[in-house]
Amino acid sequence: MALFNSLRKLLSSPGDRPAAPGSETGAPSRLSGPPSETGSSSVPGPHSPSGPSQAPSMAGDPSPGLDAIGSQGAALQATPEWLQFSARLFGFQRLRDVPPHPQEAPLLQRLQARSGPDWADLLPRLPAVLPQLLRLMRRENLSSRELVDLLSRDPSLVGELMRMANSAMYRPEREITDLASAVMVIGHEGLNQVVLRVTLRPIFNQERQGRFSRQAGTLLWELGERCALAAMRLSPPGDERFPAYLAGLGAQVGMMALLRVLDGLPVGQRPALDREGLHRQLLPMSCEWSARIVTHWGFPSRVAEALTQRTGQGAESAVLSEWVRVAHAVALRHLMQPGLTAAQLGDWSPAHQQAYAALEERFNASGDAPATPTAG
Repeated sequence: MALFNSLRKLLSSPGDRPAAPGSETGAPSRLSGPPSETGSSSVPGPHSPSGPSQAPSMAGDPSPGLDAIGSQGAALQATPEWLQFSARLFGFQRLRDVPPHPQEAPLLQRLQARSGPDWADLLPRLPAVLPQLLRLMRRENLSSRELVDLLSRDPSLVGELMRMANSAMYRPEREITDLASAVMVIGHEGLNQVVLRVTLRPIFNQERQGRFSRQAGTLLWELGERCALAAMRLSPPGDERFPAYLAGLGAQVGMMALLRVLDGLPVGQRPALDREGLHRQLLPMSCEWSARIVTHWGFPSRVAEALTQRTGQGAESAVLSEWVRVAHAVALRHLMQPGLTAAQLGDWSPAHQQAYAALEERFNASGDAPATPTAG
């Protein structure tokens, strides 16, 4: 099966389990200053004449090539659209462009002092089926029966697989009533998406937690799921789609952990969180911690590397990082402004437009997931 081959290829490369990026084994990472707006992946409003500001053009080629990217990592950027989203994440109408608060520096130092396992421990435990599935894929003699047996141990996963196989998306000629048939109907890409959605969704379900993680968990999940699907659509067909989806979905787990830290702080120790400068620093920090967390979980090293803000990455990680960066911009636009037409997207490249259209079909037109209202 293609799923077996893509996972086996992804997981069999040497050096899959290095120390987490920026972990204690090396020099601790330093916070970068506010990202430059030059080369930003932000996109204009629906009536802006300027189009996306210098986002890499992918017209006629949905996947940027190695020559176009080289060995430089492509960081997520604190564009105006991201700052809008971040304001909503923390419950503000807008962020203030004012000087830093005296309490911000101690908070950032406290966040940087945590190790990768410390951050992972802030989140619900990763469901056992995902690491078991990843380990199973390393075997050369894997059978479809073993895969079905493993999937059948998780009732929520079975229920979602059966629901998806019988949905209008696949239009089966007859009702699918067994798991093996469901796996065959949805194929390897559908299976990838279902397994990751079902196993990672509880990470963002923080209804019993504090104020920040409770109000932001659903919004972060909606961004992460859109980013994953857009990253997969931007990558070429074949083995690259699974790591692209995995990286897109894992890109928000660091921010979820950051929110848990804020929930644990006494009210008197929290800085005013409505300052734009602080949010500009939280984005690169959350990317770094996303990389550390997924490394701790045992995700492939190139997926973790694609989530960091570092330059000098290997070519494969840099390309994957670029897909995630562009997918993040597309996902933000769809989350903040769903329902736009191609004409309203300005001079986006065909690849950008197709990725946005895929999100529109998946989350709005199909009715498979609720639309998020446009920010006021």
